[in-house]
Amino acid sequence: MKKFLVDGRFLNSLSSGVDRYAFQILKELDRLAADLDISILVPPDAKQVPDYQNIRVIHSHRRKHWTQLVFGWECVRRGAIPINLCNEMPLIGKKGISCLHDVLYAETPEVFPWINDYPRDEREWFLKIYERIKKRSAKILTVSEFSKQRAMECLGIPEDRFCVVPNGWQHFNQVETDDSLMKKYPELVAGEYFFTLTSSNRNKNVDWVLANSKLNEGEHYCIAGKGLDQLIDFGKYPNVTYVGFASDVLAKTLMKHAKAFLFPSFYEGFGIPPLEAMSTGTPVIVSKAASLPEIFGTAAHYIDPTDPALNVTELMKEPVSDPQKILNRYSWSASAAKLKQILEEF
Repeated sequence: MKKFLVDGRFLNSLSSGVDRYAFQILKELDRLAADLDISILVPPDAKQVPDYQNIRVIHSHRRKHWTQLVFGWECVRRGAIPINLCNEMPLIGKKGISCLHDVLYAETPEVFPWINDYPRDEREWFLKIYERIKKRSAKILTVSEFSKQRAMECLGIPEDRFCVVPNGWQHFNQVETDDSLMKKYPELVAGEYFFTLTSSNRNKNVDWVLANSKLNEGEHYCIAGKGLDQLIDFGKYPNVTYVGFASDVLAKTLMKHAKAFLFPSFYEGFGIPPLEAMSTGTPVIVSKAASLPEIFGTAAHYIDPTDPALNVTELMKEPVSDPQKILNRYSWSASAAKLKQILEEF
């Protein structure tokens, strides 16, 4: 039986969509893995180690140069096939299975002009990672057809090496809302504000929300995202409430009470937050860019991410299809079943 070893570095942070993907996929794979020889290598500073039933946990006391000198050598020592679900791959040992969530840093200015906004050294760092994935992965997972096609075009990887294994949203069922949190923001009236969960990353396009708030002074907006007040003077936007970092509880609570969830990204490999918002019954407004039309189909309202001159309340009067069909299409359990099939056929 083939041995597989999962890179558990994502357990260090559990803060990004990529980390969420790895955590949830493995949680569901564990239920299906009784007939697989699969282990996970856990770093010493892991924030949380799941109580796996079928995936064996191996603790490492080393952390420096994790992917190459710790995880890579552990794969060699055990004769295991490496699995990395967070955009990486070791240079030594057997070729393995990786998940390449997107190829943002390999995009060209002709296709996405704002790509030049990223520092050169930052781009070069990620391009090296993409090259490792290309050379060292026998099978590459990705989260959407969009990401697959862009990886094929930008990196020259043949289609037969890919398998689309998308995100899910069911983790949000375990999050309990807390309406008492709304008392801290009395200006946020239920059903009367637009909410966005974002970051300072250029592709998230928080500037669209800010510009749109200036053009729609009668509307109220709520923005969540760590450290944005260090970059944006929110005092210039009287109809915007900034709440800082939002835990899952606060995010779900704000989603549930929002008039709509705004997601104006220029570039997304998938886009988990609008799916989470959909699961709360809140309408979603997303950009007509990258993977988002593929994921949300006719169940979302669409905006041009380059043009904030729009009345979002009027936009919401346009009909959309049943969001439940989108929610039914994506699940962590279905994605884990796809991964299991890949492991069985590897």
